[in-house]
Amino acid sequence: MFKVKIIIIALISSFLMKAQTVVLSGYLQDAASGEALIYANILVNNYGSGTSTNEYGYFSFEVPANQKLRIQFSHLGSQSLELEIRLSQDSIVNLKLEPSTSELSEVTVTAEQNNLVQQVQDTRMSTINVQLAQIQNIPSLGGEVDIIKAMQLLPGVSKGGEGSSGMFVRGGDADQNLVLLDEATVYNLGHLFGFFSVFNPDAINDLVMIKGAFPANYGGRLSAVLDVRMKEGNDQEFHGQGGVSLLSSRLMLEGPLVKDKASFLISGRRTYIDQVFGLVGISLPYYFYDLNAKVNWKISPKDRIFISSYFGDDVLNISTDSAGVEEEGDSASTAGFGLDFGFQLGNMTQTVRWNHIYNPKLFSNLSLTHTAFRYNIFGNFIGNSILIRSEIRDLGAKMDFTKYQSNNLTLKYGGQVINHSFRPNIISTQGEISQALSNSQGRLQSTLELAAYTDFAYDLSQRFRIQGGLRLSATAVKNRFFIGPEPRLSARYLINDESSFKMSYSRMYQYMHRVSSSSVALPTDLWYPVSEKVKPQSADQIALGFEKAFPDLKTLVSVEAYAKWMNNLIEYREGANLILNDNFEEQLLQGRGTAQGLELLVKRDAGRLTGWIGYTLSWARRDFDELNEGRSFWAKYDRRHYLSLVANYEFTKRFAFSAIWEYTTGARFTAQIGQYIVPNPSLTDIDIIPVYTDRNAVQMSPSHRLDLNFIIRGNRDKRFKSEWHLGGYNVYNRATPYRINVELMEDGSYQYSQPGLFGFIPSIAYNFKF
Repeated sequence: MFKVKIIIIALISSFLMKAQTVVLSGYLQDAASGEALIYANILVNNYGSGTSTNEYGYFSFEVPANQKLRIQFSHLGSQSLELEIRLSQDSIVNLKLEPSTSELSEVTVTAEQNNLVQQVQDTRMSTINVQLAQIQNIPSLGGEVDIIKAMQLLPGVSKGGEGSSGMFVRGGDADQNLVLLDEATVYNLGHLFGFFSVFNPDAINDLVMIKGAFPANYGGRLSAVLDVRMKEGNDQEFHGQGGVSLLSSRLMLEGPLVKDKASFLISGRRTYIDQVFGLVGISLPYYFYDLNAKVNWKISPKDRIFISSYFGDDVLNISTDSAGVEEEGDSASTAGFGLDFGFQLGNMTQTVRWNHIYNPKLFSNLSLTHTAFRYNIFGNFIGNSILIRSEIRDLGAKMDFTKYQSNNLTLKYGGQVINHSFRPNIISTQGEISQALSNSQGRLQSTLELAAYTDFAYDLSQRFRIQGGLRLSATAVKNRFFIGPEPRLSARYLINDESSFKMSYSRMYQYMHRVSSSSVALPTDLWYPVSEKVKPQSADQIALGFEKAFPDLKTLVSVEAYAKWMNNLIEYREGANLILNDNFEEQLLQGRGTAQGLELLVKRDAGRLTGWIGYTLSWARRDFDELNEGRSFWAKYDRRHYLSLVANYEFTKRFAFSAIWEYTTGARFTAQIGQYIVPNPSLTDIDIIPVYTDRNAVQMSPSHRLDLNFIIRGNRDKRFKSEWHLGGYNVYNRATPYRINVELMEDGSYQYSQPGLFGFIPSIAYNFKF
C-alpha cells in the first residue's frame, strides 16, 4: 500500500509539473517607427499554441513553464522573429520587428504565410483588415490614394454613384455605417461633394471593415463598421512625408518627443482648386483642408496615453458685384448690388485614450471622445441675408476590458455612454426675406445613448471555436426610453490548418438617422434622434462562409453568403420637403427591408503581384405600406452584380504598376412610362397625369471602368525618397451614367437619356519621404 501511495504521489507531481504554465505578455512594435503592430501573429512552434496582438499591439498567453520554447512573432509587412527561451515565471517581453524588404527573404515569406493561416483560423468573418501600404499605389481620382474609394472596391460594398463617398453595405443605407477615427465617430466622409474622402492617407496606419459578425464592443449602426486608426508618430527619429497632385498638396511630420517614450504626429492637406483656376482666369472660390495631430506617451510599462485630433472643412464663397443701370425716364437708379453665396461644412474629432495593464492577464482601455459636424449655408443679396445652419455634437466615454483567462478562453466586457446634441434647421434672416422666412433657432435636442456588453471567445476543441456576446443598448429621448438587446454569435470549424467553415449571427440597433435631400445640390444632411414618431432601426443578419489559404501562393480565398432583415427603415413621402422644415418628421415613413447575397474575395497581400478579385451577387428590397401601393419594391441602390479587379505589380525596386477594373449593374429609378389627360376639378382646363412604373423598377445601363497608375521611384537607398505617379481615371473614356434626363422628341414622344459624369481624367502626383 505504501508503494502504491508513492507511485500515485509521483504521478500527480509529474502531472502538475507538466501542467504548470506561466504567462508571457508584452507589446509588439515596428523597429523603425515604434508603431504598434496590430493583429500580429505569435506562435509557439514546438507546442502548436499561440495568439495575436490586439488593436494596441498587446498580447498575453500561457506557455509551459521550465520548457525550452521556440516562439515566432510575425506580422504582414514585417520580418518575422523567432526566439528560443525558457520561462520559470510570468514574463513581460516587448519586442520590435524589422520592416520587410522588397526581397522575399525566408523570414518575410514565413510572416506572410502565418498571416494567411491566422486569418483562416480566426473566428472573425465578414471582416477585412487593410494596411495602408496595401492600397497606397492603386489608381485614384486626382492621383491621391482614397481610403473610402478603396473600401468601395470590396465585395458587399456598393457606392451610391460615380465619385460618391457613400457606402451601401449588404443592402443597407449610407447612414447605417459606423465610421470611427481613433474611436471617435466621423459623420461626414467626403470633400468636394464626396469626390474625396476626409481621411488624409499620410496620417493613417490601419483600417478594418466589418460587414457582419460584429463583435459586441461595436454598436449604434446597422450595416457596417469602418474602424480607422491614425499613426502614433515615430518614437525613434524624425521623419516626414507628403505629396503634390493636380488638386491638392499634403505634408506629414512625425518624431520623438522623448525617444522610446513619447512621440508626435502632425499632418495637413489642402486643395488648391481655387488657386489653379484663378491662374487661368476662372473664378472657382472653393477649397477644402484637413489637419490631423496626435501625441502618445508611455507613462510607465503599464500605462500609455494617446491624444489625437482631426479638423476638416469645405469652404465655398461666391461673391459678385453688379453695377446699377439707370433707365430712361427713371429719376432713380440702382447704386449697385452684390451677391454673396457660399457654405462651410466640416468635421471635428478629439480622442483621449488610456491603456492600462492591471496584470499580465487583464488589459483595459479608456476612451474619451468629442465629435462635431456642422454646416453653414449663407447668402446676401440686395439688402437681404440668410444663414442656414445645422449641427450635431457628441461627447462620449467608453471603457473596455480584456481578460486573457486562458489560451482557450478570452473575455471582453465594457460599457459606453454618448451624449448627442442635435440642432437642425437653424435659420437667421434679415431684410424683406424675413417676411417670408422667419428666424428659427432650431429645436435643440439632447439624447443619451448607453451600452454595456460582454463578449467571449472559447476553444471547444482544436478545431471548433465559438465567439459569443451580448450588447445591451439603450437611449433616453425626452420622456421616452428605448432599449435593445443585441445578441452576437460566431463559430469556426477547422477542416485543416489551411481551411475552415464559419458562421455568424448578429443583431444591431440604431438610435439616430440622417435625412438627406436629393433635390438640392447643397450640404443639407440633417442628423436627428429617434422619437415617438420615428422608432429605432434594427437589423438581424446571418452569414455562412468558407475560407481557404494557399500559403505557397500567398493567397486567401473567401466565400460568404448572407441574409439580412431590417426594421423601421426610413423613406420619404412623395414630394417631401425636408429643407427649412422643422416638422420634417411628418415627411418620414418607416418600413421593412431584406437583403441577401453571395460574396467572393480572392486576396493576395504579398509578393510582386498583390491585390484582390471581388465579386458580389446581391438583392435588396423594401416594404412600406404607404409606398408603391403597399407592394414590395427594389431598394434604390440594389445592384445585382458587382465585380472588381485590383492589381499591383512591382517590376523592379524603381518601377511599379497598378490597375483597377470594375463592373457594376446600373442604379435604379422610377420611370415614367406614359401619361393621360383628365379634366380639372373646375372643368375649365385639363390636367396631365403621368403614369409610372413600380418604385425603382427600372435600372440604368451597366457600367465598367479601367483605371491605371504607373509608379516611378527615385533612388531608394537615399534618405530622401521620392516617386512619381502617372495615371488615368476611366482610361477608355466610358462614362458611368449618374442621372436620368427626360427629352421630348420631335414626334411628341419622350425618351430617357443617361448622361455620364466623368470621361478620361489624367493624373500626376509627386510623393516624397525623408
